[in-house]
Amino acid sequence: MEYLIAVDMEGVHGVFGEPYNGSPFAIGVGTETYAKAVVAATQEVNVVVNALFEKGATRVLVWDNHAARDNLDFSKVDPRAEKLILDRTKGRLTFLSDFNFAGIVFIGYHSRAGSVNGIMAHTYNGMDIQYMKINGKQIGEFDIDSFIASDYNVPALFVASDDVCVGQVLEHSPKTVTVVTKIGKGRRKGIAREESEVLKEIDAGVREAVEREIEPIKLTFPCSFEIRYSSMDFAEWKMEELSKNFPELHYGEDAYTLQITLRSVDDLRPFL
Repeated sequence: MEYLIAVDMEGVHGVFGEPYNGSPFAIGVGTETYAKAVVAATQEVNVVVNALFEKGATRVLVWDNHAARDNLDFSKVDPRAEKLILDRTKGRLTFLSDFNFAGIVFIGYHSRAGSVNGIMAHTYNGMDIQYMKINGKQIGEFDIDSFIASDYNVPALFVASDDVCVGQVLEHSPKTVTVVTKIGKGRRKGIAREESEVLKEIDAGVREAVEREIEPIKLTFPCSFEIRYSSMDFAEWKMEELSKNFPELHYGEDAYTLQITLRSVDDLRPFL
C-alpha cells in the first residue's frame, strides 16, 4: 500500500508565529518560528512514517508543500520515506495520477483565511487572498487539496492541526481522523499541548485512520467558485490573466471579487 504525507508548517505543534514580516506565507523562512516549525514538522512526519509502515505500508512519500516546498531536513526524516520531487510547471496535485495512493495524511495544515482564533490562518497567499468559496461556502487549503485528491479517488485519512482547523476538517470530511496539536486563542497566539502527548496521539490516530473505511469526498461539478482579493489592482490583474483561458470569468459584487463556474478540478488549479 502506498501513502502520501502532505506537509505544511503552520499547524504543527508548539508553533504560534511572530508579527507579520511581509511574507506572503504565515511563516517566513529564516524566522525563529520557521526554525521551530521545521523541527516540529519533522517530528510529526517521522511518527506518521513509522505508524504507516507498521500498519503495512509498502511505500510512503512525503510532499512538502509549504512556501518554496523545500523546508524539511530530509537528513533527519525517517529514511524509509521518499521525498517527492515535483515538476513545478504542473498544476497542484497532478502528480497523483503517477501513483496509487491508498490515502493522504495531512500534517501542519491550518485553518482558512479569516478564521476566528485560527493560528496563522490564511488560504494559500495571506497577502492577496481574503477568501475562497465553493457553492457559497468558504473553503481552505485542506478542503481544496482533499477535493482535488478525491478526483483521483484518494481519501483524506488523517489531519493534525490546531483546534480551529480540525473543526473545519470535520465539517467537510467527518470520517477523517484528527488530532489537535494546539488551541488557538488568536492568529498569533494559543495554548500549546504537551509535545509527547501530541506525538502519541498522532501515532494512534494514523493507525486508526488506516483501518477505517474512509471514502473520498468528491466535489460535484459544475459548481460555483468565488475568490476575493485584498487589492482591486491585483484582482484586475488576475481577471486579465485568467480570462484568456476562462472567458466566462467575471467580477462578483465588487472589483475585489471574481466568480466562475467550475467544470472540473482543472478549472480550480489556476486560482491556487
